[in-house]
Amino acid sequence: MGILDGKTAVVTGAAVGLGNAFARALADEGAALAVCDVRPDVEGFADQVNAPVLAAQADVSDAEAVRGFIGQTLQRFGRIDVLVSNAGVWAASEASDPIDKTLRDAASLIGTNLKGVFLCGRAVIPAMIRQGGGHIININTDHLHTCGSPYEESHDDAPNCPFLDIAPRPTGGGPAMDLYDSAKWGINGLTFGWCQALKPHNIRVNALCMGATDSYMLRGFHNFDPPPEEVASWMKAEDIARVMIELIAEGPQGRTGENIGFAMGHPVVLPPPRGNRYFMSAEEAS
Repeated sequence: MGILDGKTAVVTGAAVGLGNAFARALADEGAALAVCDVRPDVEGFADQVNAPVLAAQADVSDAEAVRGFIGQTLQRFGRIDVLVSNAGVWAASEASDPIDKTLRDAASLIGTNLKGVFLCGRAVIPAMIRQGGGHIININTDHLHTCGSPYEESHDDAPNCPFLDIAPRPTGGGPAMDLYDSAKWGINGLTFGWCQALKPHNIRVNALCMGATDSYMLRGFHNFDPPPEEVASWMKAEDIARVMIELIAEGPQGRTGENIGFAMGHPVVLPPPRGNRYFMSAEEAS
């Protein structure tokens, strides 16, 4: 028996890496899976798990593709209980880039990393409202939730943190990530706005803010030949997926509206609920 028996989970970007680990963990908990990716090999995902699977090659930045994929999911399974918006891409971009390059980069980076989260969330929310609840988990970055911001983490259990002597560790990915970071910071607006609007419907909305995790994207950053000593310092996708399951297991009364950070050199654990520093509840504001 799993905590998701009889439930349906949607995972985007599930062909490889983190998305694949998320989808397999959800299947292990009994969920039926609907998975998509721009990579055609996502269609073989059903061979990796012992669960009902709908797999589709789809681009989350394409509204019609998302509409079709979510429609197929509802037609087959009748409900959507979990959405993990994981699909993401990375490319270098700087403020001084030529305008044509900037436009291409924006279509890819903002289209996938922000518009894709928006489209998938808006596509599943009506179904979750009808059925009386659900979980939306947006995959974000440690560029906005570091081991120093917005909460100064203890380093008592993190002697190998590469930012041990920096307090707080600065946010942001640097000058070559203006569009990537713009998209990822934009996910805050969706996470925070949705969590407040959807709490009365028992829909929880949280984000996992990923540090360096062994994944297809990160290996691609190193031309798929990363130094072994660097790989040894990376977090494991399976550990992040385990924490995701613990987050879902909190149930309808669990936390909502939180950015949950995972930083290199720190234990991969689900921290206690912390509330949020960026907005107040209606009760706090009154």
